[in-house]
Amino acid sequence: MNHMDPETKIVHVRLEEWAKWAKDLGISGYPRQSITEKAAKYGKLGIPQEPLHKPEPMMPERVAVTDAAISKLGDIDRRVIFAYYLQWAPVEVMARRCGMRVRQFQNVLRRARWRIRGFLDAMS
Repeated sequence: MNHMDPETKIVHVRLEEWAKWAKDLGISGYPRQSITEKAAKYGKLGIPQEPLHKPEPMMPERVAVTDAAISKLGDIDRRVIFAYYLQWAPVEVMARRCGMRVRQFQNVLRRARWRIRGFLDAMS
């Protein structure tokens, strides 16, 4: 991160913020509890009876905008963004998982960040 220009740092921080939400199961399109688990815990209807039930947290607007920008990327760029921000591994391993050389992976990551920055600028 020390070698990034200021604009790339901003996109990197936004992507890390997005990654915290994307790693959470609630955002992946799946509920935190299955229907069976809710029925076992809350009864036949699966509705919590306690008054202090906390709903799932809402995604902040900044994260939603970043998520929308990522969804507009092409398959290769999106795959590299997911690999880099959602999985922890050395760059060599991430590049191999994506079927690329390290230099190619880094170039695609740079390009994807650049495109996300463009989407974010256009949405603001």
